[in-house]
Amino acid sequence: MDNVEQSLSRIRAAIEKLHLAAAQDHDAQRAHAARWLDGLFEKIESREQLREAARKALELYRGGMGSFQDVGTAVMDDAVSGLRRALGSARSWLLRS
Repeated sequence: MDNVEQSLSRIRAAIEKLHLAAAQDHDAQRAHAARWLDGLFEKIESREQLREAARKALELYRGGMGSFQDVGTAVMDDAVSGLRRALGSARSWLLRS
């Protein structure tokens, strides 16, 4: 199982992929979401902070404007799916400090 730094690194890489997909698709809402995620995961120092940030980030998958439920391209689907996997791993109680 991952530790906090490995999980955080995976999340940040997934967010970067989201930035690239949003730019390629000219998707302003998801570009805004990616910037919000950058800030959310900027100063994570503990397992508890990481789990809470991941919980907040997963709310993007619940629907609504700018949500991650309705992706339009394969590139965006790949970015959004990868981010979901990374966030889900960060929520695990098995995550080591």
